[in-house]
Amino acid sequence: MNSIRLSKEHIEAANRRRRIVFQYDICQFYVEHLKPELAEEVQAYFLSPFDETPNQIDSVWYEWGEGNTAPYPSQVLPPQHPVFEEWRDAGIDPILLFLDETRKRGKEVFLSYRINGSDNDMGPPKLTPLKEERPDLLIHTWYSFWNFAEEEVRDYKLRILEEVAQIYDFDGIQIDFARVPVLFPPGEQWKHRDLLTEFMRSVRLMLLEVERKRGRPYLLAARVPEKIMGCHFDGIDVERWAREKLVDILVPGCRSSEVEVEAFARIAADHGIKVYPSWDDHHSSDGYHEAPLEVVRGVAANWRHQGAHGIHTFNLCFAGPSELASKLGVPAKERWDVQRQIYREIGSRETLEGVDKTFFVERRGGGHHESVVPVAEAWSTPRNMYFNTNMLAPLPAPLANDGMSDTFLSLYVADDVGAATDDIREITLRIVLSDAGAADLSDSDRLDNVLVEGFSHPAPYHNSPPATGIEKLIEARINNIPLGPATVEEGWLIFAVEAGMLAVGENLVGVRVTHRPPDLRKEILIEKLELHVRYQ
Repeated sequence: MNSIRLSKEHIEAANRRRRIVFQYDICQFYVEHLKPELAEEVQAYFLSPFDETPNQIDSVWYEWGEGNTAPYPSQVLPPQHPVFEEWRDAGIDPILLFLDETRKRGKEVFLSYRINGSDNDMGPPKLTPLKEERPDLLIHTWYSFWNFAEEEVRDYKLRILEEVAQIYDFDGIQIDFARVPVLFPPGEQWKHRDLLTEFMRSVRLMLLEVERKRGRPYLLAARVPEKIMGCHFDGIDVERWAREKLVDILVPGCRSSEVEVEAFARIAADHGIKVYPSWDDHHSSDGYHEAPLEVVRGVAANWRHQGAHGIHTFNLCFAGPSELASKLGVPAKERWDVQRQIYREIGSRETLEGVDKTFFVERRGGGHHESVVPVAEAWSTPRNMYFNTNMLAPLPAPLANDGMSDTFLSLYVADDVGAATDDIREITLRIVLSDAGAADLSDSDRLDNVLVEGFSHPAPYHNSPPATGIEKLIEARINNIPLGPATVEEGWLIFAVEAGMLAVGENLVGVRVTHRPPDLRKEILIEKLELHVRYQ
């Protein structure tokens, strides 16, 4: 199959500057008391991130629900929340309002479509009428999702996308495979990859026809798993999509820090495709729910260094100025100050230089309820999907008890700390351990416990603290250089690091137990490992 031919104007549109792509799950709009008579206040609140000065947001991708009901007049989908009817009865189309107002602020505007979302836009999940009528078209996991192995499903989704593309003058559409990547029956995903490729080709050709009729480009993006192998697991032949130019933009990842940016850039580079790795602040990388500013800086700096064209954010918009929130009766969020600082910094390597960062090694699972994604501390291999699971992440990792073997972890550090020694105040390697063998000891004989994951899905998780004195038995190395003895701070083992020990990019961290008391033979786990770089 030959690749898609694109116009010069289309290529120029794909090459627009997008320092930060702001994906907006605008579900708060469904709150019953957001009446059309509050249109001015609603607009001010929801658009407040784009009115911040300065900000590096160049593109806004609105996600208006789960994709199985329509917040617009539709001949294909059933209607969504009744709040939209009230607004339309008042002569206001919220989707068009936000599209126009966002564009007035100089931003590119996409629709992000959840390709296989749930049915909770009307409240508690309840199957839409078509799903009730056609259970034969569904995959039944923890919920009932459309089976893309069925031609009828693929045709149905194409009609949905064609209708919305014709109604609204978006700059592009993103197909969001993160919500939800259950596309084919478990164990059959890669076998059906050609069916999904054909679907994406149909979407691409449909949007190019809309582009021809309206006289300006209509771009196509896809959010896909953060690793090439993960794409294969879910039935996504991303290499073929790139070769045939079926998309203009790839958004790898959702809640993962360890994205294969370089691999995606390599398959995309010869085909004019842009790569924007994604960070989810809410359904987050395990252990980093609503992470500190320093963590988000570290993630973004790594991605920029690895060749990302920009940064895509998701669920980093659940806050706004308290004075605007109070006018709408929306709870004010403390995270607003952190979020607006993130949007001032992470879109540029220049604004990320010389500021404090935390680099970390990722944990498996988490981010959702355990019925959806297994938690790291009770891990089992998911079969329904790779996406959102971080199943290839290395932590928690066991330490050998033989006193000889290292547990090796790769830690990516974008900052050239060796060239900035005079500007650095402190660098520390920080480790949280669990030792179930010390569980019978009294609290006074163990280190403080550490909150590893505070996001309550299913409940906050603390480590099993090791015995006091464990710091004397743990050796850590960076690039085979031994670090000095550890100190203990609030349950963390802290190792001082010299700037000259670190390479720009991948660093090999080795951790071992030098010897174990014979009466404590259970496995010690590395729960978390972070490198803190603090500047003057």
